[in-house]
Amino acid sequence: MRANAIIAGVNKAGTTSLFVSLSAHPDVAPAAVKETRYFLPARWGRELAPVADYEMQFAGAGDRPVRLEATPSYFYGGSDVIDPMQQVCGDDLRVMLVLREPVARFWSFFSYQKSRLRVEESMPVGDYLAHADALSDADFRDPDNECWFAFRGGCYADWLGEWQQRFGNRLAIVWFEELMSRPAEVLHDVAGFLEIDPAAYPTTELASENRTTAYKRAGLQRFALGFNDRFERFLRRHYGLKERLRSVYYRFNGSRAEDRLPDDVKAELARRYEEPNRRLAALLETTDVALAPWLRAARSPASS
Repeated sequence: MRANAIIAGVNKAGTTSLFVSLSAHPDVAPAAVKETRYFLPARWGRELAPVADYEMQFAGAGDRPVRLEATPSYFYGGSDVIDPMQQVCGDDLRVMLVLREPVARFWSFFSYQKSRLRVEESMPVGDYLAHADALSDADFRDPDNECWFAFRGGCYADWLGEWQQRFGNRLAIVWFEELMSRPAEVLHDVAGFLEIDPAAYPTTELASENRTTAYKRAGLQRFALGFNDRFERFLRRHYGLKERLRSVYYRFNGSRAEDRLPDDVKAELARRYEEPNRRLAALLETTDVALAPWLRAARSPASS
């Protein structure tokens, strides 16, 4: 019992909502936790755990045809992750990538790292970007520097080509913006990709999870994060309880996150992403993937 469907990317692009919504389908057996992270050690040049550990994630799958996990950081591992993924999961593995307009994803990722207490709450976004710019490729081979990956993580073209070559028509691209605005249609298309009945969803309303929320007291936030990580397996099986606990916690310790990227940083990021967005559009030109509006605008004049 191993995954035959993986949401492999990207962070802060609705992967949790997609995972939870797909998990409600009667033909889908979700992993015991959303992010098994089983293949992530390969991204950092480390050995994987025994395959039996991965199989335990799907111990209750029964005869459901789709066994699903979602670890969005897999995307950035390239062949280091793809090789063991294909060896363990086999030739029938299907992969889904959810891509989001990169400036918006940058801001969400930055805010999320603050909420996870990995970046100082008082750090301005300009200082964050300057610190990340000073890190080398070698620095980003250290998982402790993942919290500084907001900009690089939006340069999707740096990794997409390899996933296309290795998975071909077993790779699906989902646009975050469409997932949020037209969830029923997107879930219908994903069901077709996974070869399950789209009419069997109990609801086509998109699950809302993993929202980035600021906090009032850091100590209580640290406790809540540790509690969620420790008991995720249990809470995933008792989703209603998780929703109630989260609602109560937000009432006591949640606060409104800063919701506006400064104009100067926004303009700088938009300029930086022009070239990788053009490369991304070029990678998708020869496929049947309809480009998101933000990516259509990035195409070079010759291809428009």
